[in-house]
Amino acid sequence: MSKPKLLELDIVRGIAILAVLLIHGTSTPRVELPLGTQSHTMYFAINNLSYFPVQAFVLLSGLVLFYSYYDKWSIRKIPGFYRKRLQYILIPYVLWSCFYYLYDQWLNPDVSVHFSLKEFADLLPWAEAGYHLYFMSLIMQFYALFPLLVTLAQWRPLGRYLWLFGILVQIGYFVYGQYADTPVPHSDRLFVSYFALFCIGGSIGMNYERIVEWLNRNIWWVTAATAAVGFTFLLLSLLAQFGMRFDSWQFELLFNGYPTLVSLSLIWIGRHWLTSAPRWAAALSSLGAVSFGVYFIHPAFLGFYSLHAAVPPGQAWYHLSVWGGIALILFVPWVLVSMLKRVKGSWLLFGK
Repeated sequence: MSKPKLLELDIVRGIAILAVLLIHGTSTPRVELPLGTQSHTMYFAINNLSYFPVQAFVLLSGLVLFYSYYDKWSIRKIPGFYRKRLQYILIPYVLWSCFYYLYDQWLNPDVSVHFSLKEFADLLPWAEAGYHLYFMSLIMQFYALFPLLVTLAQWRPLGRYLWLFGILVQIGYFVYGQYADTPVPHSDRLFVSYFALFCIGGSIGMNYERIVEWLNRNIWWVTAATAAVGFTFLLLSLLAQFGMRFDSWQFELLFNGYPTLVSLSLIWIGRHWLTSAPRWAAALSSLGAVSFGVYFIHPAFLGFYSLHAAVPPGQAWYHLSVWGGIALILFVPWVLVSMLKRVKGSWLLFGK
């Protein structure tokens, strides 16, 4: 018997994809406005506090996979597991990579549009056809690893302490990176850079009801810790803009700790909103349900908008231009993907 769907996770996905859009929509004012001005500080704060969705989506992937498969896992399920991921993840990734490979050339007036199979193929392994596609390279590594990890987790000590195992592996990799003679290529796209988050998600998925009960008892300090860690991350990042340096271990701790706390807080908030704020829950669930498609398509609209409708800093319409772009990449992809997902075969573009 299949487990009930965790409806609150679509709310979490909806908020996470909103954060993605805020990061991309405020990235330009973050760098082009004068440092220290009120406007720069505002956009910097929005951008920085939104810096959790990639980590949150990795955690959610681990949560959903272990929630769905752990109790009934067997080696016989491996072919079916990989078939679904090839069909609903790899195919959309290759199609969108091809689209952005050509689309970005078309946007650039100094480049003639062409297609080189070798050039395109070289971009695929590390998802370099579009700046946002690196998440696909990352998540496909976790899908490839999952059957081995869930099989090992059947050994009770590892299953019980999967979260600790993930943290120790990532700490080991971090220490190695600090002392390695040469930097690890594509380190930001390697699964081991996010391994703790995936395993923490897996531990939550294996013990979901107990975690929810724990959150019900501890939500006030969890949300307080989320705010404290988030604003610490913001403060240190702002100080870094003025030349202050902080250690890489501090960044690593905040980079992983903040999204973990945000995810826990949003799971509780999502469950609460399902009954206390059904309209908010319905809207965010709708966005969360199409978040994969919005993720794929929104840079196309943002790139075109930035090229043709952006307003230089200092002009009266500047802020309206920035927020108009954010509204564009939110509502147009949301509506478009919602409509297209009703079309047979839409899984080719938006998965399932």
